[in-house]
Amino acid sequence: MDNESIYFKFNILIVGTIFFCGLIMGFMLLTSISKYMENGLIASGQELASSLSVTVGNDILFDDRFSVWERLSKTMETNDQVRYIIVTYPNGEVMLSTFGNSLPEGLTEIRTYDGSKDIDSMLFSSSEGRIREIMEPIDDGMIGYIRVGMSEKKMNRILQERCMETGVAVLLLCAFSAFMASRYAWNFLRPISKLVYGVQQLEKGNYGVRVPVYSTDEVGKLAETFNSMSTQIKKNTEENNHLLQELRLKEQDRIWLINQLFNAREDEQQRISRELHDESSQSMASILTYLRILHDRLDTDEQREMLFEIRELTAATLGGIRQLAVNLHPPLLDDLGLIVAIEKYLDPIKKMNPDMKINFKHHGDFSELPKPISLMCYRTIQEAVANSLKHAEPSQIDVEVESDGVMLTMCVRDNGKGFSEDEAEEARLNRHLGLVSMKERSKLLDGRFELKTGINKGTEITIELPIYEIEEGEEIKNGQEFENPVS
Repeated sequence: MDNESIYFKFNILIVGTIFFCGLIMGFMLLTSISKYMENGLIASGQELASSLSVTVGNDILFDDRFSVWERLSKTMETNDQVRYIIVTYPNGEVMLSTFGNSLPEGLTEIRTYDGSKDIDSMLFSSSEGRIREIMEPIDDGMIGYIRVGMSEKKMNRILQERCMETGVAVLLLCAFSAFMASRYAWNFLRPISKLVYGVQQLEKGNYGVRVPVYSTDEVGKLAETFNSMSTQIKKNTEENNHLLQELRLKEQDRIWLINQLFNAREDEQQRISRELHDESSQSMASILTYLRILHDRLDTDEQREMLFEIRELTAATLGGIRQLAVNLHPPLLDDLGLIVAIEKYLDPIKKMNPDMKINFKHHGDFSELPKPISLMCYRTIQEAVANSLKHAEPSQIDVEVESDGVMLTMCVRDNGKGFSEDEAEEARLNRHLGLVSMKERSKLLDGRFELKTGINKGTEITIELPIYEIEEGEEIKNGQEFENPVS
């Protein structure tokens, strides 16, 4: 019933109520008619019995049984409701009856008169139906009694006819009510069905939908309110779409600027690395050569020792410059590939931290990786390992790189002290943008960035990058090319 329409429920409610009320009223009416006819039957029987008690009294005194029989027969002929008449002696024994010599089975032969009642009646059941017997004394019972049996057959037939008429009337009333209820329900529910249709259209995104206003009542006001709401929603949606479009354009500008920033930083680091390697390193190497020549020309041991210390310091400075140049832009990444570059980056870290376990695992073919993806992977590992060494205080760092030709997956995991979300947000506000940089760079390459950490739970950084060819000079925005939005 809960899944049925309001139209169906409305009709069931109206028709069911009218049908139920009709049944109750019909039952009450038939009960009243039955009681009325029963009382009429008893009154009629008493009247006949009283009349006979007067007319047959003298005949009984003169023992004129034929006259008594004749009066009884005539009375039965003139009244079809009289089933039998019995005349009894004062002691209750049957003197004369319309049945002849014997009474039917079930009929009381001797019956005493109850003078305390205005009408002494008794109900009998027979094969012909119920019989209402009225007993009336003849000359106050001195001569005898008259027992008149009134059949309820005619009364029952009339009740059945009235019951049929009442039933037909109730059905006709229900049919008429169903018709009127359906008509009214249709007129009442039509605007509501339009409102339901309008809400469904709103759900589908058709914010320009309108519903007709059929009246000025509450339903009509609801339809007007719905139209106003729909208009306002459409207006707000258009404004939101306009703002969203502007936001998308700004997001494109932001991503383009971030990409330019990353590219500019990489270009600048490559330029500085080249200058350090080609100019500063060569100059430092020339200084070492001149210092070695000067060392051979000195006369005293003290001068040679001092010059030797200067050579050692210069050599250490040259090594630091070369390592700085490699960190700024590793030439091995271009020459020997990603795996060798990572290994060469991790080797000095292992030597400088002998008590720390640093594991590096790689699976797959990395020979055909595009340069931006290789550089992104190298920088991520470089940044993640550096952050772990600086902040996490770990005893073990695991670096894993895997390529299946479609997706490059890198993971840096440590067992350090980790950090909370509040600490990460505080670091971001203090412009420690290592994690932010990884996330933005992976987003530029249409990748996925995932960070798992917690207090004393270590830190795990996982980045997945789709492998696709990126031509040199191509701008990257979510894996697609777009024009420079800055005029």
